[in-house]
Amino acid sequence: MISQRYFPNADADRILWLKIYWAMLLSHGPRLGLGDEEITDTRAGITYYLWMLESFCPVAHQFALDATAARKHLAYGEDPDPVAIPTLPSFASPPPAVLPGLFNRIFNQVQRMKLHPNYTESMGRELGILPIVDATEHPVPEFTVTTEQGPNGMRPRIDYTKFGHHGIVGEYRVNGGPWLPLGHFNQKTIYDDRPLTVPGTPESRDYRLRWLHKDEGHGDWSAIQTVLVGA
Repeated sequence: MISQRYFPNADADRILWLKIYWAMLLSHGPRLGLGDEEITDTRAGITYYLWMLESFCPVAHQFALDATAARKHLAYGEDPDPVAIPTLPSFASPPPAVLPGLFNRIFNQVQRMKLHPNYTESMGRELGILPIVDATEHPVPEFTVTTEQGPNGMRPRIDYTKFGHHGIVGEYRVNGGPWLPLGHFNQKTIYDDRPLTVPGTPESRDYRLRWLHKDEGHGDWSAIQTVLVGA
């Protein structure tokens, strides 16, 4: 799913955002080119998603916990009474089901509304579709390094957040040796597919990043992240 700068990441924040969008779509949708059927379908989709998030998922999660506890009790418990099967919860009147892809439809809808000649910043603010501004200073990149299966075996994977920058410049070193260029990158996920220095011998790789500006690195280097490759 493509990230949208106005759309929150946390479920609690998304619930609030969706409720505001659901309410404001009635007044602003028609003025920004949306038909009655599309507005109704979008609001129905939001209603269904909120029900799943606020009602269905918590109950289903609790049932899964109860079922796991009953299984463990059945396997290892010492009570004299038979183990009762947890009661599967039921929902009296869930909202009508909708087609998948709700968020993608909303993101496309927002883009079309923003391009409408009647669109104003005030409307965007009420709909909650103005970009979320990150005022935090990020003097160096923040990143993680993990390993995953690649086409030629296990490989390091580097994930970082741009924070509005164009990209990063990276360096790496093997087993504490000299720093070598990793490259310039604009994508937020980087794979290091270099083979082991000595085939079949595990090695440690250190990585450090700094911001990319006009095809050159600038600012301080980040903290070093280390991963073991080939173990």
